Amino acid sequence: MALSGDLATMGLEDLFQWLAVGKKSGVLELRGPLHTKRVAFHEGRITSVWSSDPREYLGQFLLASNRITEDQLREALATQEDEQQLLGRILINRHLITEAEVRRIVQLKVEESIYDTFLWSAGSFEFHDGLASHQKSMLLSLDVTGIVLEGARRMDDWKRIRRIIRGGDAVLMAVSEAIAEHLPLASEDADLLARLDGKICVDQLVLSIRMPEFKINKLLFDLHEKGLVRIVKEGGGVAENPSLQLQRARALVEKQKLQEAQEELRRILKDQPRHVDAGKMMAVVQDLLEDRKLDQELVPELAVSMDELMTTDLGSNEAFLASRVNGLWSIRDILTIAPFEQAECLAIFSRLIKRGILKTSKLTKGSDQPGAMR
Repeated sequence: MALSGDLATMGLEDLFQWLAVGKKSGVLELRGPLHTKRVAFHEGRITSVWSSDPREYLGQFLLASNRITEDQLREALATQEDEQQLLGRILINRHLITEAEVRRIVQLKVEESIYDTFLWSAGSFEFHDGLASHQKSMLLSLDVTGIVLEGARRMDDWKRIRRIIRGGDAVLMAVSEAIAEHLPLASEDADLLARLDGKICVDQLVLSIRMPEFKINKLLFDLHEKGLVRIVKEGGGVAENPSLQLQRARALVEKQKLQEAQEELRRILKDQPRHVDAGKMMAVVQDLLEDRKLDQELVPELAVSMDELMTTDLGSNEAFLASRVNGLWSIRDILTIAPFEQAECLAIFSRLIKRGILKTSKLTKGSDQPGAMR
C-alpha cells in the first residue's frame, strides 16, 4: 500500500507518528523544493536515511567532526568506487576511525537529515509500505518520538532565528568588548567568533565549517542574544526565502532538465532583471547548456596571485572551490569533497577558467606532477 500527499496537508509530525504507532515497515520518500530524501522504517523505527543533498553525505560529517582530512576522504572515496565498499568500513580498515565513532556519526547524519526536512517551506511525501531500503548503509534503530519532538522544537527556533538572521547572505561581526566580559567561551563559540570579521556571510561559514545550517544559525542567534555579535547585514535574499519559481528552477537543474529551468529563470528575470540569485543560477544553466564538458582529470591551478584572489568577487561556492585548488588535485578529486552538486561544481570551474582565475594542466602519465598548461 502506498500513501502519498502534500506536507502542507499532513505535516511531518503527524506523518512520522502515524508510521511509528502503526509499526510500519517501508520507505518514506520526501520531495522538497531542492532535494529528495528517503527514510527507511522497520516496525515503526527509523533504520536509515538517504539524501540527494551532498551536504548530508557521510564524508561531509566526518570532515566536520575533524575525524578525517579532505585528502583522506578523497582517497577513501576513490577506493569505494573501485571496491564497492561502505565508506565507513574503508576508513575503519585503514584505522582512521573506530566502528563506534562511525556509528555515532552515522546516527548524527541521519538525525540532522530528518531535522532538516522539518524546516522545508514546501514538499510532498509518498510512503511505500513493505518496501525494503536498497541502499548500503549502517542500519540504526531510532525512536520516532524523540526525532519528532526535536524537529518541532527546531521549527519554532527557526522562526525566531529568521526574525534576526534573515538569510544565508547575512553578515555578522564579533563585539570584542562584550566577548571579554564572557570569557572563557565554549570552544564552538570561540571558533565561530574568531571567523566573524564583518565580511564573511553565513553561507560561507556553513561551507567552511561544514556544520549543519540550522546549528550555525542557532549558535549565531544565541551569540547575538548575549550581545557578543552584531548584525552588519540582515540578509534575506531570495536564496533563503525562495519564490516558488526559483524553487522549481533549482529542482529542474538538479534533475538536469536545463531547458525547462532556463525558461523558469527567464520568467523571473523578466519581472526582476536584477534578481541576484536567479542571475547566478542562469549563468550556471547556460554553462551547462553550452555543454562545456571539462575533462575531470585536468588539474586546476590559480592563474592569479593570492592577493588578487582575495579581492575578486566570488560567491560562497566559487570561493570554496577556489580554496581547494592546490595544483595537485584534479577536478575529479575536488568534486568528491565538495558539499554541493557535481553539475554546479563543473559549471563553476568552467566559469572560473573563462574569467582567467584558474588555468588547468594535464597530469603526465605515471607522474604526480602536472604537465603542459591548457
